[in-house]
Amino acid sequence: MGLGDLLFKEKEDKYLKQIEDLQNYLKIKDDEISYLTAQLEEVTKEKDARISSKQLEIFEKNFKHNIEVAKKYRSILDSYNLDTEKKSYKYRVDLKHFYSEKKFEEVIKFLNENNKFFVDELNEEIFDNMSKEVKNANKAKQRLIDFKNGQMEWSITTLINKGEELSKLYSKSRKLMTIFSDLYLEYLDDIVNFDFMALKSQGFDISEIEEFIAKRDNYYKERRR
Repeated sequence: MGLGDLLFKEKEDKYLKQIEDLQNYLKIKDDEISYLTAQLEEVTKEKDARISSKQLEIFEKNFKHNIEVAKKYRSILDSYNLDTEKKSYKYRVDLKHFYSEKKFEEVIKFLNENNKFFVDELNEEIFDNMSKEVKNANKAKQRLIDFKNGQMEWSITTLINKGEELSKLYSKSRKLMTIFSDLYLEYLDDIVNFDFMALKSQGFDISEIEEFIAKRDNYYKERRR
C-alpha cells in the first residue's frame, strides 16, 4: 500500500467515523423522542394532578428541542445522500479479485471447477484436499487465513464495503461513466439511490436505462450479504 493509499484510507476512516457518530446520535435522539411521546400521551390521557403546568411546560420544551435536534442531524445525513437508518451492506468478493495475480491461475481454475466463485465459500480444508500439482496452493491458503484474521489489501477492503468499481460494470457506456464521474460516483454502493430514469433527459432510451438498472440490481442480488 503506497503513501497515497494510506492517506486516503486515514481520511476515509475519519469521515466514516464522523458519519457513524452522526447516525448514532440521531438514533439516540429518535429514541428520546419516542420515549417523550409515550410519556406525553400518558400524561395527557390521565391528566395527572401531580404534574404542574410549569413541569408540563418544561416537558414540552424538551420534547420540541429533541425534535429540532433530530431534524438538524437528519438533514445533515440527507445532504450527503446517507440513510438515516443504519444499513451496512457488505459485498462478496470474487475469487478473481482475491487471487488476481497470474500465479494463482491454477488455484482459480481448480476452485471454479468445484463451484467456488467467492471468498466466503472457501475454507482451509479445500486447500488441504487440493492436488499437489496445483501451483501456489499453500500461498492461496495462507492468504485466506490472513483474510479471516482481518489482514487484506486495501483494495479488497474497499470491494467488501463499496462493491465493484462502476467502470468495471458499465465499461461499454462511456457516456454513462462520464455522468457518474461528474457526480463523483465511483462504486456500485454509490448508486443505490441513483435515479436512472433521469437519464432520459440525457438522450438515453428506455431499453438502455432498463439494462443499466438490471446490471446494478443483479450485482446487488448476487453479491450483497
